[in-house]
Amino acid sequence: MSGRRKLVVCAALALGAPAGLAAPPVYSNDFEDAAKVGKEWSATAVDTTPRGNRKFLGPFTTDKVTLKVGDLPKHKYVRISLDLFVIQTWDGSAGVSPRGSQIGPDAWRMEVDGGAELVAHTFSNLDFEAGNIAKEAMTQTFPALTPGPVHAAKTGAAETNTLGYEWSVGGRGLQPVDSVYKLTFTVPHDGPAIQFNFAGAENLQPADDECWGLDNVKIEALDAADLAPMDERQIAKLWGAIGGPDPAAEFAAFWQLVEAGDALPAFLKARVRKSEVDRKRFAKLVLAMDGDDFAAREKATEDVAALGPAAEALIREAVGHSESLEVKTRLMAALKKLNTAPPNDPEQRTRAIALRLLGLVGTDQAKKVALELSGK
Repeated sequence: MSGRRKLVVCAALALGAPAGLAAPPVYSNDFEDAAKVGKEWSATAVDTTPRGNRKFLGPFTTDKVTLKVGDLPKHKYVRISLDLFVIQTWDGSAGVSPRGSQIGPDAWRMEVDGGAELVAHTFSNLDFEAGNIAKEAMTQTFPALTPGPVHAAKTGAAETNTLGYEWSVGGRGLQPVDSVYKLTFTVPHDGPAIQFNFAGAENLQPADDECWGLDNVKIEALDAADLAPMDERQIAKLWGAIGGPDPAAEFAAFWQLVEAGDALPAFLKARVRKSEVDRKRFAKLVLAMDGDDFAAREKATEDVAALGPAAEALIREAVGHSESLEVKTRLMAALKKLNTAPPNDPEQRTRAIALRLLGLVGTDQAKKVALELSGK
């Protein structure tokens, strides 16, 4: 299907929706007419919610669902907005139940194919206590910007208990188990086509237990002039939400900051401290990874991971330069660990978020500042 074909134009309010200028969407679908779900989607099933008779694409569980829109007009950015339906008994960040059975973590992912990862979080609908619910099942990582933090079930949801899905809990009767997240992402992009990938984690249970769906999907192809320009005051206001008490506001501000483009690198350069990783110590740890003492090699790997996100650029550089398979393997293990563990302190976390922002902006100026903040 042509990306210019207009299906159903829907007004989708989004979490932290940016204040950019209006532009006609290149694709829009509210799934009220199942016949208008075409080959742009890899899956075309449409279902109806028990309450409100809201039609949506799905339900899906561990499926990987793709949306590809082509024939895009000339543009510099693509903005996608959608409603994510999280349905039934999602167990959030829990791995096992109180009885020891595998129940999660229950995660959902969204990415630009070959590009930016937009969502990679656990979600929970268990915002009530019961004897058979693990405490971890009542937490989720959405909308955290860095690994580690967990939040209460349904944090950041625009709607809770509105779709009509219920779960029978012993001693408590039927409990509502659904939530809706309104998401908006703007990413630099100038190609003739774009594909988005959506997927549920492999631990999700069958569709009558844990599933997800999409509604009100809209895609816009934008030039820089279509985005509201940001001056230093506006950028500072958004940056002020980073590290603040409201994780949903932080998440929304982060994705709005991506739209600041080349106004962002200079702002971050003036406010984010450079990495202070001890290069000599790092070099000694890399040498220890190739030594004869296994315990020393293990400790060196742990110590490199403990350096946190500030060491990421050094680790990647060392991987490229090392001729030892042992060292490469250990460096990659350290890299994986630091990318799944929370930064050690607020300053490390702020720098990690700044580096992620600069990577998404992706301009030459953004890359230059990212290298400087990485301590290179």
